[in-house]
Amino acid sequence: MISSFLVFHLAGRLFGAKLHGAIEIFPWRASRSVPLSYPYVEGLIDYRGTVYPIFSLIKRLALNRSAPIGFAAETNESTGAGQSIILLEEKKIPFGIVVDDVARMALLEESTSSPAEAAPDVDPHYVKGVVFENDLSIMILDFERLFHAG
Repeated sequence: MISSFLVFHLAGRLFGAKLHGAIEIFPWRASRSVPLSYPYVEGLIDYRGTVYPIFSLIKRLALNRSAPIGFAAETNESTGAGQSIILLEEKKIPFGIVVDDVARMALLEESTSSPAEAAPDVDPHYVKGVVFENDLSIMILDFERLFHAG
């Protein structure tokens, strides 16, 4: 079955989320901090009367960005520089994620391969599956498992 997905970059990898849950995409902006929260909680954003908790996927998935090479290589150390926030809704629960950038919207076949095989450095518990498009693997995340605190 073919479905619409929002494909985004994170730490040099491609990830996807079903498009039907996407609310808005905008450039990174500071959010209200949440004291005593998990390290991957960026903060809260009020968008059109709804409060969205904003999560850092790179922290939640414990991914490492590749370091620049050479003495003159530029680094992107400032928080949020060039990043985007995607507001989503999963099972009527609003939340936002910080990603490196949004790649595209794509129609992808939902038949997926095993997450453990194609995503060895990402906990397979957080991945619904992996979709392949033009020899690129796109990991489809399970947001319910990612942000369930129980």
